Amino acid sequence: MLATLMRENKSIPYVDLGLNIYVILILFKVRHLIWNIDHEKSLYELACEAGVLDTLFARNSFDLVKNCSFEFEIKLTRKLSVRQAVREISIGGGQGMSKCNCTGGCLTNRCSCKKSGLLCNSRCHGANSNCRNK
Repeated sequence: MLATLMRENKSIPYVDLGLNIYVILILFKVRHLIWNIDHEKSLYELACEAGVLDTLFARNSFDLVKNCSFEFEIKLTRKLSVRQAVREISIGGGQGMSKCNCTGGCLTNRCSCKKSGLLCNSRCHGANSNCRNK
């Protein structure tokens, strides 16, 4: 067992705290930051703009971002699941697409997109040139 662990460490190197990474999951690719490392089990605790993820990740679950000039604010006091983090960071508001079908300018809370704090997209009303919530 120790030999396989040593082989894995050679092929997938350790990552230091505070480096930017991409989490490799089927559903999303979001920029995160390494927050904490469990050295006994080689598991990493990751943080993102929404907060600290409550799941520990193995090293083969994310890729290191080499040249990153992107800075973002991280909330370290809040723990949340991966789905919650994706829902909060997502432009579309999580799984699925919401649409409003408005015919006006989408400037008031009568527009469901405006009310939920989202921008209108092409599925809302492609032919409406009056929309100001784009």
